[in-house]
Amino acid sequence: MSTSRLSWKGADGRDQVFILSSPEIVVGRKSDVDLVVSHQHVSRRHAKLVAVTEGHQIVDLGSTYGTFVNNQRVERCLLHHGDRVLFGKDNLEFQYLVGNAAPPRQDTTQIMQKSLGDLNRVLPSAVSDLEKMLCVLDFQYQWSQVFTPENGLQQILESALKITGAERAFIMTRKADGFGYAAGLDAKGRRLTEAHFQTSQSVVRQVVSSEKSVVMVEGIKGDLAGQASILAMNLRAIACMPLRGIPTEGDASTGPQILGILYLDSTKSMHSLSGLDQKILRKLAVEAGNVLERVEMLKTIEHRKNLERDLALAEETQRNLLPHELPCLPHLQLFAFSRPTRFVGGDFYDFQVMDSGEVIGILADVSGKGPAASLLSSMLLGCLQLLLRGGHSPEESLTRLNKFLLERWAGKFATMFLFSLQPDGTGKYVSAGHNTAYLYRAARREIEELESNALIIGAFDFAVFAGADMNLQQGDILFIYSDGLTEAEDASGNMFGEDRVKDIILREAPSGAENLYEAILPALQDFIRGQAQTDDITFVIAQQT
Repeated sequence: MSTSRLSWKGADGRDQVFILSSPEIVVGRKSDVDLVVSHQHVSRRHAKLVAVTEGHQIVDLGSTYGTFVNNQRVERCLLHHGDRVLFGKDNLEFQYLVGNAAPPRQDTTQIMQKSLGDLNRVLPSAVSDLEKMLCVLDFQYQWSQVFTPENGLQQILESALKITGAERAFIMTRKADGFGYAAGLDAKGRRLTEAHFQTSQSVVRQVVSSEKSVVMVEGIKGDLAGQASILAMNLRAIACMPLRGIPTEGDASTGPQILGILYLDSTKSMHSLSGLDQKILRKLAVEAGNVLERVEMLKTIEHRKNLERDLALAEETQRNLLPHELPCLPHLQLFAFSRPTRFVGGDFYDFQVMDSGEVIGILADVSGKGPAASLLSSMLLGCLQLLLRGGHSPEESLTRLNKFLLERWAGKFATMFLFSLQPDGTGKYVSAGHNTAYLYRAARREIEELESNALIIGAFDFAVFAGADMNLQQGDILFIYSDGLTEAEDASGNMFGEDRVKDIILREAPSGAENLYEAILPALQDFIRGQAQTDDITFVIAQQT
């Protein structure tokens, strides 16, 4: 099957493929993007690939080190088959391909099952065991995509114990009050739990403040020799090294930071460390930093998954508050659409059919975006439904809602367009600081503008909500919308605008409300051409039949 994808060479020389199956793919170093490129010169949200009619367009997201296509730095560029893409100063080159997808990658777990004996057979016999260990570490790093945090940390500790001859080894990670236990191992290969965790905090503090290693393998000297913790544990040797890496959260421009501590101690002298030993220890510290980077990333990914589950539940809850089915009436045809910027948003609509046959329609836009706006909009919708079903008039309901917001949610507000229509088409509307609504007159093929006639809800205690008369004749269409529709932008920053909306109404409304409904979204998508949505988009259409 023909598909678009990014292809690159992995560390082992094998082809890697990322299928561009979503309308928008974000690339960056941060773990919540779609394609993660772990390099310090790649920004957290570096660039995005947007599906357009011609294929895919790459857009730089204000990255520090730039995005390059065929060695030319670009801000925005339409990709063609075979184009070479670089993100920042990373030397990992991606290729944009269109056509049949590459065959699946070989199972990397088979290669990871190589034993040290397998490696010994391919290494020169003249090299030392320690150099073999360095090769193993390099090999493991190249295959870091096949990753288990616990095994990675245990491998680091085991190697460090072998090199130094220490009795105990711990890896510490940053906690709320400093650095605390993450993993431990003793010289006999037994795992040390948090119950066994005891270190010289004086040494740890010195390493953190100076960002330099402390290594004393044949007796502890200087000020550290008299520290209470060292005396209490009867220590004769200590090695303590900072583990640096690029944090998942924080300012990456400052470079690698201390993510953890590699701590070793012993009640007897450790091995004397040769230059090669020290080189491997430094390599171990680098590898441990890489492991902690990945651990942070995995924690962030898990947090993101939990958040997405919560947001999905919130989305379902908000969706259930909106009408599951629109009223089907002989004299009025109704259509509605709502799409939040994220999972949930601050727009809502509703319809109430009263016993008298009167229809009350509402479209509201709550200040803010995301879960906070969703919570407020859900609460306002519930309150409004209760007020209207309790027999309060639309004007009185809005007055009570305004008072409630002022008393309970100071600083929060909402714009709202509320209309009521009798079966004969007579009715009223209140536009509380909302966008101008459009009333298409079928007989004259003209648009009347229904401008705001009241203050926004939740801002002023003296606000008055009085309805203005409105009368729909047969074929007339009322079009109400939130500003997310008219303020949607194309790649150049131009807004969709009111004039385009009115042009669509004049062109499509003569064929009926359903035709108008089906024309709005395609026209919007054709205008923005893959640009990300920046505000909730909602509109309601009502036609007198």
